[in-house]
Amino acid sequence: MSDQHFWKISDFIEVLHDNLEENQSLHSNTVDGWFKRLEKERIHYINRTIETNEKIYDELDLKIALFIKKRREEKWSISSILRDLPNFFELRPFPIIKENTAHTPSIDNIEIIKKQITEEVRKTYQEIAAANLDVLRKQYEELLNHIPSLPSPLEQKEQRFQEFVIRRRVENKLVEEAIKQWESLPASSRMKKKILFRKEIDLDKKNTFIRKYVNEHFETRLRQDMGLI
Repeated sequence: MSDQHFWKISDFIEVLHDNLEENQSLHSNTVDGWFKRLEKERIHYINRTIETNEKIYDELDLKIALFIKKRREEKWSISSILRDLPNFFELRPFPIIKENTAHTPSIDNIEIIKKQITEEVRKTYQEIAAANLDVLRKQYEELLNHIPSLPSPLEQKEQRFQEFVIRRRVENKLVEEAIKQWESLPASSRMKKKILFRKEIDLDKKNTFIRKYVNEHFETRLRQDMGLI
């Protein structure tokens, strides 16, 4: 498609129906539930409008919805489908919230420091005799040379990208650990009650276990990977 299209949920469902085979349909609540779960498990982010923060869907979301629909028809569980999505799509990352750490001064803070130093030196200039101006000028220049230089826009983008990569790596690693922890539990803790002599894995309980494990360990593990501990 040459132009990018965006739809709110009601229009998105209509476009989705246009791409389904004859006599097929999907309820808007079903589709909305898919994408809510994608965001809840931090797999794929849905764009929002600037004015109202309302979700808007595009061609990538349309392809994902059709993919999920097809897999569901093939009797795939929703959990398995969501885990398999990154193998077929370049999923949309979540916006990165800028956070300043105690070890890294922000750009605004650096500018404030420079202004404060400049003002202090200016006042000192007025108080020092003309004979000492050369010495003071050298001290001023040396002082400014020790102030960290501002990162370029490209360096800032690279820093944000590296932070995103670290977050995703930490999340994926924790999910893998959580799954191993889950699988080590007794079968009685992982299975639903018998239904007509059949035992099924309690997927809701499993997903809750994984999310809880990730949430409990994410901050500490992220600090470790970013060298803050």
